[in-house]
Amino acid sequence: MTARMIACCDLARNAADLKRMRELITTFQTSATPASLLLPWFPSPAGKVKKEAATELFNTLYTYVETRRHAELTSDAIDVLIADGETTQKIVRASPTPKAT
Repeated sequence: MTARMIACCDLARNAADLKRMRELITTFQTSATPASLLLPWFPSPAGKVKKEAATELFNTLYTYVETRRHAELTSDAIDVLIADGETTQKIVRASPTPKAT
């Protein structure tokens, strides 16, 4: 239900991609070690795993957005953003944190 509300029907119907995305999000969240938080520039195994998970998650979402961009628009959240003129990169942003003002 959540995937349908924040993304698109295509993703919500694809159980394999949803499962893989859950795994990637868990990997991304659990790879934050004290050392990687204190020394984010230091090349650690945890940092490498976190970067790989983020990259794969980004690529998966990017593929769905591009697929929706070339399909007939519906009322899906991705389609609403596309119709509003948002770029694929803005729709699939790597960091959900707000910009500092």
